Amino acid sequence: MTLINWEKRKNPTKQEIEKFASEKHVNEIVAQLLIQRGITDNLEIESFLHSNVDELQDPFGLHDLDKALEIIDDAVSNQQKIAIYGDYDADGVTSTSIMKLTLQKLGAKPIFYVPDRFKDGYGPNLDRYKELADKGIDLLITVDNGVSGKEQIKYLKDRGIKVIVTDHHDLPKELPEADAIVHPSIPGSEYVCPYLSGAGVAFKIADALLGDEALELIDLAAIGTVADSVALKGENRVIVNVGLQQMQKNHHVGLSELIKKCKIKLSDINEEDIGFKIAPRINALGRLDNASSGVELLTTGDASFAKEIVNETEDINAKRQDLVNSAFVDAQSQIAAQKDHGVIVLKGNDWHQGVLGIVASRVMDQENKPVLATQFDKNSGVMKGSGRSPEGFNLFTALQQYQDLFTAFGGHAQACGFSIEESQLDKLTELVQTEPQKQGYDYQAPVVKNYDLDLSIADLNFDLIKDINQLAPFGMGNPKPVIKLTNVELAQMRSIGKDGSHLKTFVEDNNHQIDAIGFGMFEQAQEVKDAPCDVYGELSINEWAGRKNLQLMLDDLQVSPEAKKIQALKKVYLDYRHKRISASIMEHFDALVFFNDAYYEAAKRSKVNVKMVKYDEKFDGENILVYDRPHNLQLFENFLKTNQATHTALFFHTNLTSGYLKPDMTRMKTLLKYLYTHQNIREDKMDLVAKYLNFEKNDVDFYLKVFFELNFVKMVNGFVEKADAQQRKLIESPTYMKRLQRNDVEKILIESNFDDLLSWMSDFDCHC
Repeated sequence: MTLINWEKRKNPTKQEIEKFASEKHVNEIVAQLLIQRGITDNLEIESFLHSNVDELQDPFGLHDLDKALEIIDDAVSNQQKIAIYGDYDADGVTSTSIMKLTLQKLGAKPIFYVPDRFKDGYGPNLDRYKELADKGIDLLITVDNGVSGKEQIKYLKDRGIKVIVTDHHDLPKELPEADAIVHPSIPGSEYVCPYLSGAGVAFKIADALLGDEALELIDLAAIGTVADSVALKGENRVIVNVGLQQMQKNHHVGLSELIKKCKIKLSDINEEDIGFKIAPRINALGRLDNASSGVELLTTGDASFAKEIVNETEDINAKRQDLVNSAFVDAQSQIAAQKDHGVIVLKGNDWHQGVLGIVASRVMDQENKPVLATQFDKNSGVMKGSGRSPEGFNLFTALQQYQDLFTAFGGHAQACGFSIEESQLDKLTELVQTEPQKQGYDYQAPVVKNYDLDLSIADLNFDLIKDINQLAPFGMGNPKPVIKLTNVELAQMRSIGKDGSHLKTFVEDNNHQIDAIGFGMFEQAQEVKDAPCDVYGELSINEWAGRKNLQLMLDDLQVSPEAKKIQALKKVYLDYRHKRISASIMEHFDALVFFNDAYYEAAKRSKVNVKMVKYDEKFDGENILVYDRPHNLQLFENFLKTNQATHTALFFHTNLTSGYLKPDMTRMKTLLKYLYTHQNIREDKMDLVAKYLNFEKNDVDFYLKVFFELNFVKMVNGFVEKADAQQRKLIESPTYMKRLQRNDVEKILIESNFDDLLSWMSDFDCHC
């Protein structure tokens, strides 16, 4: 299990939050979240919170867009044969769909090709390019790929075929010699939103070609943007926000059928529905089958045909889930065998190649280590593999130096794909184990994550969700705010899911509770059972049978630092308060410890056969019983700071038959006024005064002693009379201060439950 150190993203003061909220006309929750994300400029705040279609940027800011439009216009006008070459993930499928629908709106009849993950691999494939060329195409438009296809594109150019590359991936050292390269981060002409997805780039081309009519396609661009985990900043926020609004209009027949199958309520659709329901189903097509059916689904106008594809997609996605779960469980024995390895290399047992990346990712999350998941490919006779690595370890750098071992290799810092001869895999496994140390990556160190809000369960409500959602859409670059609940407990824990690995529970404090669910967290929850926890998660709404309930989506559960201290102190301290202690029980201890001389002297005269010591003596390594209670907490605090006993039983005996008296200011004033207005009251007749005022006699004696010390009253010939004293404070009375100290002792050492007592002790105890 990966350990997590949670740190607050930023921790503005209450004054800073209040000032920001007042100046920017937002509430304090929104103010805090904006400050934490560094969004403080007025125009930036307005754009971030209220992004709309008017903020779509001029598409002609993209590199070579004018050239691309001229080539497309010419091809359409001359009825040339146009082919679209896409990619098999959700971004590639939506990019292909946007380009296809755009060209159709212009009157063209394009063909499209989505590569097969297993036959064609990622990106431009020369054999497929040859096939398209042989079909007589005049123009090839790549979407979500192509910028690394220098050799393949040269082949088409040599055959007289025009090529437009539209892509967003990292640029190679040498760009292909295409007729136009539409890319948001070409050096020297970077677009205002350089982190567009492939679908985002395709949409910008549609925008330039179709104008306002292109907005009918922005919902597809939103899917690609969320699915490809690009930064949800700038124009990407506009694309997702407006795209979600467009989805509610039910414009695309196939997308509407897919949304129905996902059981998404259109009026409430959000980016999480795309990320967790829509995109995974589209991605599943490319993982297990051919993603071309995804393009057919998103571009068809035939509802019956769309339903057929959606049903097939649902079956494929369910199969994908089963394959991932099976492979992940199967991998556990290999993971355990490699517990001392810095890099985990897994060999599939008939794993499907399409899920290797997901398996590697899940194992990486579980172990916080780089992971290579491989499977023997019978068709090619080599091992196919996919790798994933945590932040802080560059997988591409680690593997690139061993490139001679691979028959194919590519990727980036956190993900890669490769092919390798089976005979070379053991050698690679041995070599990569040195890479974490070379890169200074400590896989045993806790992962540092950020949370945003310190709240209590009472703070969680539907209005808070509305406040948080003002910052939506959430994703890369704008994570959903994580809430921390401190010192709460888990109640009614139960396992759910096919394999029982998921957690369903209540998070509660003394007065409130909230439903919570943690995926893959049931085992972790058992480790914090019955202990106060710090809980981290995102607030959401769970709708069931027409009812909406708050729900916390758990990210982590940790025994709170205070609870850890209490658990540690329970190994040292024993609660003997309110117990009957006989001589035989006391003799089981090495020593009895005393705070008061009277008890100490009396005990020494008893027949108890055990060593008796004062609280400031040494008893290191012994088992002791603290017999009596101190008269003030300072004495006990000093005792805790030096107590090196192995075990300490807390008895805290006293001869008082009732709790210490709490000074009552109102009663003190009543008594003083009575003494001032009544003469000839003898000190030995105070029992009559107490009875008349309905006070306890002990209270009257205590108050009178305080009055004498402060010179509020004086004794004249046995009578209590008013004194001519100056204004004085109660704290100037030794008797009053002693009483307050004794009350603190009573409240903290005697009346508190044992956990609360240990919590207080932890601030002073030398064991903490």
